[in-house]
Amino acid sequence: MKRILFYVLGFMALLTFVTGCNKKEIVGIEVTNHEEYVLKGSDLKGLKVNTIFDDETKGDLIDVTKEMISGYDKTKTGDQEVKVTYEGKEFVYHVFVADKIITNATELRNALKNQKDGEHYAIKSGTYDIDRDQETKYQDQAGFYFLITANDITLKGFNGVTIKSSVNSENGSWSSQNLVTIVGNNTTIDGITFQCKKEPNKVIEILGKNTTLKHVNIEPIDKTKFAGSIYLSTTSGNTTLEDVTLTYGRITTSGASGSTLTLKNVVIDYAGAELDEDTNELTFWGFDNSRSKITVNASDSKILVSKEFKNANGYQDFVQHLPKGLSVEEKK
Repeated sequence: MKRILFYVLGFMALLTFVTGCNKKEIVGIEVTNHEEYVLKGSDLKGLKVNTIFDDETKGDLIDVTKEMISGYDKTKTGDQEVKVTYEGKEFVYHVFVADKIITNATELRNALKNQKDGEHYAIKSGTYDIDRDQETKYQDQAGFYFLITANDITLKGFNGVTIKSSVNSENGSWSSQNLVTIVGNNTTIDGITFQCKKEPNKVIEILGKNTTLKHVNIEPIDKTKFAGSIYLSTTSGNTTLEDVTLTYGRITTSGASGSTLTLKNVVIDYAGAELDEDTNELTFWGFDNSRSKITVNASDSKILVSKEFKNANGYQDFVQHLPKGLSVEEKK
């Protein structure tokens, strides 16, 4: 009897040892179904959490409860860092809380017409072909394409957003010259491609202080080789361009004074730019700070030019006015 008991106890100890050795350890968690943007006032719904084990297998998906979530405030707009905690592990992601979620050109036009200080707009993936606003007036002019007058406005595009206009207008009055006119202070535009209007001029004119353009692309609207300019008319504050690409576009500070410009990872592809037979790469530089000479702080930024431009008489004058951190490369 004692021998049998000894074997039983030994077997149980061995089973416990083997089971302990085979026990999988949770090394992390992942959260699915999380959205990139939500409307202000919305709870985070539909979240699922999954455990990840040390053998790279996963557990069963379970619903995320409110108690697992921290860092999210549905009463505040803007980018937020959300943390989900489960089984002692954390998963962190970011969500953009918006005052308005825009899905078409009509909604975009209405948002601009009724803009208020401090609003945040999430713009869904798609192409937005906007008209001219003949109702809203600024400085006794109407007919602006894309006018921002409110302060602390943020527009963020998600998964590919292009804004353009098929409405043709001559470059007569100021309101017809620009695709985008930024008058308000502390404007942020993130993740949007702008195609200059059919008769190019200024694709974006910046008059307000402390404007930030991030992950913005500028390109022509059709097969023309001129996309207009980002034109600074600022008199105070700092304009920041970060991760911005201009194809056949240029940056000029000609209207600015008493302000600064910061360039971070900006690419100006101006090689072979041509508005017409008389106005081309040799006529206007891809970057021009020669007249206003405001302070420009540049890093990891470059201008692509053609071989013809590098051999032109005005090339050395152009290079002399470039700030440190903005290099020139010949486009191959």
